Amino acid sequence: MDHEPRIDDLVKLSFFAEIGKDIASAHTLRETLNAVMERIGQIFAPLNWSLMLKNPRTGKLRFEIVIGSGVELLQGKELPGDSGIAGWILTNGRSLIVPDVSVDSRFDTSMDELTGFRTKSIIGVPLKSNDKVFGVIELVNKLDGEAFSALELKILQTIADFTAIAVEKHYYLAALRKIAMVDGLTGVHNRRSYDAALEREKARTERTNTPFTVILVDVDRFKAINDEFGHAVGDEVLKRLARILEASVRKVDHVCRIGGDEFSIILPETDRQAADAVQDRIKRNLEADNASADPQICLSIGCGEFAGSEDDPTDEADRQMYRDKARRFEFNAEDLPLNVGELLSTDAPAL
Repeated sequence: MDHEPRIDDLVKLSFFAEIGKDIASAHTLRETLNAVMERIGQIFAPLNWSLMLKNPRTGKLRFEIVIGSGVELLQGKELPGDSGIAGWILTNGRSLIVPDVSVDSRFDTSMDELTGFRTKSIIGVPLKSNDKVFGVIELVNKLDGEAFSALELKILQTIADFTAIAVEKHYYLAALRKIAMVDGLTGVHNRRSYDAALEREKARTERTNTPFTVILVDVDRFKAINDEFGHAVGDEVLKRLARILEASVRKVDHVCRIGGDEFSIILPETDRQAADAVQDRIKRNLEADNASADPQICLSIGCGEFAGSEDDPTDEADRQMYRDKARRFEFNAEDLPLNVGELLSTDAPAL
């Protein structure tokens, strides 16, 4: 009576315990995937093996990790999501053994043509969460020339399930970190993110001698807007302002809502003159927005530069912002009991 090939000398219960430890101790998604792929090499001894992830925007499969002989050219390459053995696994969400690719019409020869490698047999499994497939692990040609077995397929699928859980964990943690640093109403960075970015830019300036600037913005008479039009309209005003500010700066700049109707923009590697140009752009974009939207938004703006001194750029920006407000509303800014610079130096929780 025929039996499945025994691989007890290779597969032990401790293997799954070890891979669990690898996943638990990994700090990044890349570390997790590398550890899993190393374990796969140890247990299956394939000639080549790869982990591909689906690009959610294009639907293509990208070779994220490729290990083996002569496969360096595959790193970073993309395949159509419905092409080849990997594409079939991705589309159908099912594991697959192909003992001889030469007689399987699903096999795509393009990767062999690129690398000069000759694929003979393949074993592949999907990476999926619930019913959503987001990647494929594929093993090509065993070192001993034998065919992959059904037992090996089952073991590989178990490893893929471990891996999928790990990937999902990292995505959730990344999403939570993003939520913790983003203002829920406007979608720009929040106060916590601002504090972190401010310290990072100070350290960069001390290291490189390159200045950065901070622009502070608040909405004039915002309470009156809420009182007259209601808080829902006030919220829309803040969203409009956030969009205006983001449209006025570079991608590397840091737009933050630091509290209420107050926003800040950190401009890395930017001197005062360049920051003045950003302020002018904000005013022009605001004017264009006001021409087609109600209620009208009026802003007070201030700017401060940090060039390695002990002064906090937010203090200078704060003073300028309130001088700007004072010029238009005729009050003494020096009489204000609390300015934004003082607010930012407190331990108030992030919004």
